[in-house]
Amino acid sequence: MNISKQTLNFNDIEENLDAIKKKLYLESPDLWIDFCDKIDEKILDEMVLFYASKYNYSNVIKFAIDNNITDINKPSKNRTYTSIKEHLISVARDCNSKDVFNFLNNNEQIKNKDTNKIESIKEEKAKSSYFPVFNCSHCNTNILKTGYKIYEEISFAFCEKTNKPEEINKVRNDKVFCCNCNKPIENITTNELESFCSITHCKNCKKDLIQIGINEKIKMNFNSESKQFNKKEKTYNCYNCDEELDKYQIEYFKL
Repeated sequence: MNISKQTLNFNDIEENLDAIKKKLYLESPDLWIDFCDKIDEKILDEMVLFYASKYNYSNVIKFAIDNNITDINKPSKNRTYTSIKEHLISVARDCNSKDVFNFLNNNEQIKNKDTNKIESIKEEKAKSSYFPVFNCSHCNTNILKTGYKIYEEISFAFCEKTNKPEEINKVRNDKVFCCNCNKPIENITTNELESFCSITHCKNCKKDLIQIGINEKIKMNFNSESKQFNKKEKTYNCYNCDEELDKYQIEYFKL
């Protein structure tokens, strides 16, 4: 059911926006500042809706649409997607934001038979292959999906023979720039990004699991009847940062 434009005001989503602010502050204080500035100016653009989608706050997106603040059918600033709506749906799918996903798909609520709708979509998508992740520190997009770029520094000097400037030197600059927001990404090189594409690297700290090792962890729950701890589940984690391996890595290492 659509929200009435007459009864809806910015206060209706204030709690949701505050909740997003708190989550974003823990994730990225720099982006938190930009986000807060936009909210103070009552700007609900693609960046704000991106985080509403990521953290599953569909009311914020409803508000923007119902009040004609943002046309989600317009082209996305992320060139990977043809529209803002397509971008938000992709974010909702990847982050398992069910409320947002279902709202953007004709505003249908999840029915009992569709409870695992998003999970099944993610599983189908995941069947293809392992996909590496390295998020931009500025816009939080995966640059291994949206793209990154580097520049070449070319030197010229006047040539007496040709009577015009000619190239005398070319140096590749390995500084990485995000294709989505065009901002430089610090403390990363093209060689490191290339190595991150390997399934043997930890998704979190990016270290080579073959070199640093893997921890096998067993979770045990206490049984009040037997007064003993019983094994419940086993996980495999990066030795360096304790990030849990995904199913592709577990299959790759035959764990």
